[in-house]
Amino acid sequence: MFRYGITKYSLFFLLFLLSACDDGSGAKKYPVPDVDIQLPPVTCDDIDLTGGFHVTVAGTPEGDGSLSNPWDLDTALRHPAAVLPGDTIWVHGGTYVGAWVAKLDGVEDAPIVVSAWPGDRVTLDSAGSEDPVLQIYHQWAVFRGLELTNSDPDRRNSRGTGIWAGGDHISLQNLVVHEVGSGISGGQLDNDVQQGNFVELHGCIFYNNGWLGTDRGHGHHIYLTNRDSKMMLVDNLIFSAYGSGVHAYSETDRNYVQGFDFIGNVWFLNGAPGRKLVDGCLVGHNGSHGVDAIVLRENFGWAAGLDGRDVRMGWSAPHNGGAILEDNYLVGLTVFLDEWDSVELTGNTIIGSLEGLSAEDYPDNTYSAIPDTTRIFIRRNRYEPGRAHIIVYNWEESPTVSVDLESIIPAGTPFEIRNAEDFYGLPVATGTYEGAQVVLPMDLTAAPPLGEPDAIPQSTGLQFKTFVLLADPCGIL
Repeated sequence: MFRYGITKYSLFFLLFLLSACDDGSGAKKYPVPDVDIQLPPVTCDDIDLTGGFHVTVAGTPEGDGSLSNPWDLDTALRHPAAVLPGDTIWVHGGTYVGAWVAKLDGVEDAPIVVSAWPGDRVTLDSAGSEDPVLQIYHQWAVFRGLELTNSDPDRRNSRGTGIWAGGDHISLQNLVVHEVGSGISGGQLDNDVQQGNFVELHGCIFYNNGWLGTDRGHGHHIYLTNRDSKMMLVDNLIFSAYGSGVHAYSETDRNYVQGFDFIGNVWFLNGAPGRKLVDGCLVGHNGSHGVDAIVLRENFGWAAGLDGRDVRMGWSAPHNGGAILEDNYLVGLTVFLDEWDSVELTGNTIIGSLEGLSAEDYPDNTYSAIPDTTRIFIRRNRYEPGRAHIIVYNWEESPTVSVDLESIIPAGTPFEIRNAEDFYGLPVATGTYEGAQVVLPMDLTAAPPLGEPDAIPQSTGLQFKTFVLLADPCGIL
């Protein structure tokens, strides 16, 4: 079964909570723990399909969690006594209709893992419920490879959230979240206690979330706040929300926006189904708490035109702390609002405009109009061997591009490559990798929002596409 080690930092958290101080102005300052909350990478040696417990659509509360007598999903998520820290709960293929609540208690060196069985499509469908598809409480749990959705076709009224992250030390890996309200929410304060601390999102795909109100599109893919911990969003694909893609934002002083690391994410076409393209990544505060301790590193943005909205740092808080933007590849407007104590801007490629800061003050970046040469980036997945995201800026607008996979999978590995915008459609390439470059088509279409087949008039065209490589180097499928 999967078992993980992790850097010891519980003491950091305790000391951090004790160190909230008054700066003399009457406003408390809450320092951000400087920790890496990612779990160790998963390798082929970590995968053991012979152990763990099992869940099926036909499982029952009376089961014992074995493959021959499986549990139902609700029973498994309520932490049966047989489940110990470090155990894996395997969820087998099928559609699980309902709004689900997870209350699992792993420990720091041995989180409990809830994972789709390899190769199975496991769908959690709230089917019109106003509750989140999945509410997560308690601590030290991993959720991997699940699909979360809402099959209600009504896109004119509010929809329940996909994930409510109300637990601590939660790792969400390779989930596909679509057709819900907001994709994920958490980190809010309740009686001055934060609900959801140290949340990691890795390799997830968010698309077509939200609804169309009478005023505008509502529902953001990632709607998180944070005061007391660290939030890490790594290698997620974030596109075609009715609202914003990343919305690390608070409307009032009840919540804070600080301690976020955004690494290797891709955002584009957010706002399109809401009839107005908006920010791919917004980090801001509408009250007096300035945002602070924000890191954007190796992210990829695409806007429909060089004057389109890509990244927005700040909102209306009178003063912000620090932000680091390093080695990002951003197309469109990168905007800084309000005052900042410190901004580090290095190694970025900004194809479009930098606003709110002077490019002359930040010379260690590349500022340009649309390039002539195609760029292809490949991001290896941390928690699934053989999985990767392929990001293509097809500036030459060729009908196909060729991709080299030798850095990700060895020769002899079965693989398929999927269009991220139509993830559950047919693969665009399949075969056994033998070392030759793989040709990918660029004239592809996106899966429309459920209930609104014509909601996204915009397209990335030939110029930009993202793909998901799924391979089996471990020989388990």
